[in-house]
Amino acid sequence: MKGKYLKGKTIEYDGSQLSPLWAYTSFDVQGDSIVSFRGPCNISDEFMVDMEDRRKNAEISSPDMLHFIVEYFGVGIDEIVLVQRVLICLVADLLRDIVYEDAELEREFDNLYAFPPDEEERGKLSVSVATVSLVSGLIHLGLNITTEGTPVRTAGLEEIGVEDVDKFAVEVARRFIEEMKNLKMDASKVRPVT
Repeated sequence: MKGKYLKGKTIEYDGSQLSPLWAYTSFDVQGDSIVSFRGPCNISDEFMVDMEDRRKNAEISSPDMLHFIVEYFGVGIDEIVLVQRVLICLVADLLRDIVYEDAELEREFDNLYAFPPDEEERGKLSVSVATVSLVSGLIHLGLNITTEGTPVRTAGLEEIGVEDVDKFAVEVARRFIEEMKNLKMDASKVRPVT
């Protein structure tokens, strides 16, 4: 598992990045990978893979997000959804470690919600989807950095206390890579039973 953070490079996420070998063809990151970058989000109908959102004509947009694209080879849809949940849980754990000791954060399956300081209503912190291509499983996770201009009530990393988005992005990737490597190691140290 390899990781790359495209620090200082703004990329608008439109859904086209959720494609096989995107990390390899765009940034020379071959194999299982997590690539992160910052930029706006505006998912076009052409690239919307969540059919529930598509049927509802949901507008998925934000002026400033932290994006993670994961590509994981040799898995089907069930496995990549589980990998997506691992990534979401790691982000929640990291947020609790650095800003949310009182757990003012809620995870509902593949979504994260946060209660900004002095607010009684939660906001949606994340957008996420997992799918498969002919060769790999793919995940997009986007975390709002700010909340202005979003089509639904949101929470942003900055307003909940993440002071250094770059450092946060690198730490998410580091923890995810470590988790996935450990998963492979644990799978290789046990003998089968009969």
